[in-house]
Amino acid sequence: MKYKHEKASGGTKPMWLLWVLAAVLVVIIGGMLVKYVLPAGGDEAQNNAEENKVSEDNNVPSDEDKAEEDEKTAEEEPALDGDAEVIAKADLLARGYYYDEAIELVSALESEEAKAKKAEYERLKAALVPYTGRYYHVFFHSLIIDTELAFDNKGHSAEGYNMWMTTASEFKKMLPLLLENNFVMYDITEMVEIDANGKAVPKQIMLPEGKKPLVISIDDVNYYDYMKTDGFADRLDVDENGRVVTIVKNADGSESATYDGDVMPILDSFCLEHPEFSYRGAKGIVASTGYAGAFGYRITDLELYSEEEGKAMLAKVEEVAQALRNWGWQISSHSYTHNQYWNKLTITMDEMAYDTGRWKNEIMPYTGKTNIMVPPFGVSFDPDDARFRYLIDEGGFEIYCPVGSGMNAWFEDDVFFMERLNLDGYTMIKHPERVSNHFFDPSLVLDETRPPLD
Repeated sequence: MKYKHEKASGGTKPMWLLWVLAAVLVVIIGGMLVKYVLPAGGDEAQNNAEENKVSEDNNVPSDEDKAEEDEKTAEEEPALDGDAEVIAKADLLARGYYYDEAIELVSALESEEAKAKKAEYERLKAALVPYTGRYYHVFFHSLIIDTELAFDNKGHSAEGYNMWMTTASEFKKMLPLLLENNFVMYDITEMVEIDANGKAVPKQIMLPEGKKPLVISIDDVNYYDYMKTDGFADRLDVDENGRVVTIVKNADGSESATYDGDVMPILDSFCLEHPEFSYRGAKGIVASTGYAGAFGYRITDLELYSEEEGKAMLAKVEEVAQALRNWGWQISSHSYTHNQYWNKLTITMDEMAYDTGRWKNEIMPYTGKTNIMVPPFGVSFDPDDARFRYLIDEGGFEIYCPVGSGMNAWFEDDVFFMERLNLDGYTMIKHPERVSNHFFDPSLVLDETRPPLD
């Protein structure tokens, strides 16, 4: 049985930016809140002591005394600088390349500092240059968060995890190195446009001199059943502030909501601390298959659940999808079946129609419309292959991201092709030069708990 819900829609403002601005306000006005929200004195014990002293002296302050005390306090305590708040917000916007927005904020101020800031932001904007270098795209699978479980050979093969997965520890170590090497997250959908003739053409990328656009994608964001006992997160969820979290099942059967259980919340946290790593809030691509539902919710097996449970899961997928988009993530198809006929390129036209149709009818209504296809097994087709043309035309895809160690990118007909390099155990151990040639020395990030890789 299927339950109809409204399609997930794209967000317009990156939620991470609201978090950062909120944090700035807390820092700036925190002291003031203590003074004016708490009783006079800001400390309960001190207040009680003062009240007792008044009672003992049988001396209630007069209105004149109160007015004098208020005037004295006002002289001692600096007033909250409204300009400082606005400038702090504008500085954060500028760090994330929101130059126009930063300029607009300070334009309403008349202080010399605000005028200097406006000139600074205008200089930064004017210093942007057209990017003419290569494109960079790396990909991961869901991260290993407990290496002891992943590599114990009691569930899925430890060798498979060792080859094709990355640990959370490794991913966290990669991010500062990428930032240090001038990479900045960039929205893949802003790298291409379809011209008046229906052809895919490059869209101009403007970045500070020396910066390089980076795309990150994550395959199989489904949290398959075989992974449940092997040290991975169980599913995605959304916290009370609209931020995506990972739900992790603990050894005692309880569950914890964490911010370091997969690529998405880890990267979100890093960009909160380093807005300059994300161009205008861009993050990466979350690629989900269909046969196991989406984001850890088995919405394609609703017959196994009650009607109430089914509705709740469908609503949760929509909620997670919208939260991802609010935080700058794109969502792509990773096929519905992820069947071996993709890997062997033996998929028939009927099978392609089946696969594409089920994705469009059973997954896309809840994860939202997308123009990105991240093919299973990273397979490539001849662009003139009828099966490929069916996938592109019927799926509505304009961006196709196969796997390729060269990270080549090209525009052909109505499709933007962008190869992806896997930053996993296999590449970092067997082919470290593929990583060091472009990004960092993999020996700096490799998890010491990894077993030998034959």
